[in-house]
Amino acid sequence: MANVTSGSWIWKSICKLRPLARPFVVCKVGTGITCSFWSDNWTELGPLLELTSDRGPMVSGLSKHAVVADAVREGNWWISRSQSRSPIILLLKECLPPPSVVNMREDGEDDMYLWKVGIDEASSSFSTARTWEALNPPAQRDEWYASVWCKNRIPKHAFITWLVARNRLHTRDRLIQWGLATPSVCLLCAQEDE
Repeated sequence: MANVTSGSWIWKSICKLRPLARPFVVCKVGTGITCSFWSDNWTELGPLLELTSDRGPMVSGLSKHAVVADAVREGNWWISRSQSRSPIILLLKECLPPPSVVNMREDGEDDMYLWKVGIDEASSSFSTARTWEALNPPAQRDEWYASVWCKNRIPKHAFITWLVARNRLHTRDRLIQWGLATPSVCLLCAQEDE
């Protein structure tokens, strides 16, 4: 992992986006020799270190830098024989998929890192548009949208109506609340506002 304190400002900016990109990167376990057991997103629940915190490696006895292949002993998870009542051990037993589902074989294919957007299937291709939509979902249109922004609108009227709908029109009472020197007399009836 690169040192975030060295390098250009653009590299530092990209490194700061890692927490945002992490949920999109999933690992399909092949041989299990490159996929990090604690840090990579290879289970359905995300990185196991986020579930167990730093106590996970301490309580389980599996190094923080261990790979998935290190966690398998004779075709089973190393933890399957443990009789510990530690909540972290019990949580790991529930979270880990059966070793047959992971399907690790020494002669199998290498671990693959894939891009997954939302509930879609993980893929080796990256789509900027789908990722943008996942990070910035479109807002729902308001009921008044079609009335204000219709085809035959007068732009000035549409803009003022939009300000009213958003409660952002600078009316006299609002200007007075801001402390601006504005007459408090009504323009229509010439009476003092209460």
